Amino acid sequence: MTHILTVTRRAGIAVIAGAALVLLSACGGGVQGAASSSPAAGTSTAQIMQAPALPGAQSISSRDRVYTADQTSNTVTVINPATNEVLGTIPLGAQRLGDTLGPQYLRDVDVHGLGFSRDGQYLDAVSVTTNTVTVIRTADNSIVSQTNVGRSSHEGFFSPDGQTVWVADRALSQLDIVDALHGGVIGHVNTDAGPSKVLFSPDGRKAYVNHLRSATIDVIDVTARKVVDRITGLADSFSSDMALSPDGHELWAAHKKAGKVSVIDVPGRRVTAVVDSGAGTNHPAFVSTPQAGYVYLTVGGTDETKVYQRNGHEPPGLIGTIQSSGVEPHGIWPSPDNTRVYIVNEHSDSVDVIDTADRSLIKTLRVGQEGQALVYVANAVPTGTGSEHLTRQGLDQPVENAEIKVDGPGEAHLTVRAVDGLDMIEIEGQGLTPNTRYTASVDDAGEPVPLLSFTTDPAGTKPQALAYVQFLGVHDIHAVTVTPSIG
Repeated sequence: MTHILTVTRRAGIAVIAGAALVLLSACGGGVQGAASSSPAAGTSTAQIMQAPALPGAQSISSRDRVYTADQTSNTVTVINPATNEVLGTIPLGAQRLGDTLGPQYLRDVDVHGLGFSRDGQYLDAVSVTTNTVTVIRTADNSIVSQTNVGRSSHEGFFSPDGQTVWVADRALSQLDIVDALHGGVIGHVNTDAGPSKVLFSPDGRKAYVNHLRSATIDVIDVTARKVVDRITGLADSFSSDMALSPDGHELWAAHKKAGKVSVIDVPGRRVTAVVDSGAGTNHPAFVSTPQAGYVYLTVGGTDETKVYQRNGHEPPGLIGTIQSSGVEPHGIWPSPDNTRVYIVNEHSDSVDVIDTADRSLIKTLRVGQEGQALVYVANAVPTGTGSEHLTRQGLDQPVENAEIKVDGPGEAHLTVRAVDGLDMIEIEGQGLTPNTRYTASVDDAGEPVPLLSFTTDPAGTKPQALAYVQFLGVHDIHAVTVTPSIG
């Protein structure tokens, strides 16, 4: 396979800052790459770093945890990175369908986003359908608080002081500020349209927000809780995810629909390069070594993670790709020592553990169903096993994937999962005829059995078509065809 990197330069741009050593005080630090305020006993504060971090951070420890947000099983999977062992799941709701459609259902639906406090003591999980922010104590996996926030909440992160969670409401033009320990919305920040994610600067003074309906990055004064600057000129108005370098100088805003990334010089407040990364561009992650700085970028459309080198005066260069063991790599996060990268495969319910020294696959772990976000939290369990309140919900469930036949132009991918009640079938289509009704049918002894119908958008895509049928053990996934509906 040939991979082509296209980078455009903007006139009058500032130089992209490379990674530099940042000195951290004992009482603060960067948001990811921060010195912890509550280290394990016998460990100095400056030794506990959260990723992404510059070279010199502590090694992977059995006190650390990796978490995935599992949208279909409504769980958070908990992994010990020292042993690459899946310890279990934290259930926040029932599996999709099942009880979730009932009028008396009261729990979370579509666990999707993750964030954590700088000291590693707390995790926040955002459920996008019930608009719920759940704060979890990492030491024992217990729920500390739950808060209902604005419409279509997506990603949230703890403020530098660990007291609040700032959550982006995609359907609105605001962030909600949640009291992490006691629950409840205690404030708002007005933003550009459709905020998607919040990240904080290393010194904790600024917050950065990308959007789904604006080609901008909002720069927020954390103390004043208001937008004080706005970075314009991004490659596309739809940016679902982003990452900030550990020195706070560079931000990568991923544009999933456009298949591009805007590379931003944060101090200069300008876009310095646009990378043509590929269809289904998902999450970036910064990896820093003594030799060079890199960005690992998950690209769902080609089932791979692309690795770019940050080149200081020059645009980033593509230096390699890592083929996923599964389908649709999505969330990604490095270990603080930059030796490992963890990637969740959304349609395969798995996590790939990557060795950054040679970009090889170390192990693939089965996790909860339909993983979205993934985070690595250092010093999450200072003492004990950290196995309290864990279940097996969502683990080791059957899942099948296939590229299915399309009658006419375009392509379609089918995922089938076992869930409570009926199997969930999910189709993603692209390159199809625009504004057209399609029916997916499975061949059963020569007779087509309709499974579901959907209509493409003006671009000929269908990001997600869902239905629930009895499928696994009954039908062959390779016998499914997508055909334009007649009439």
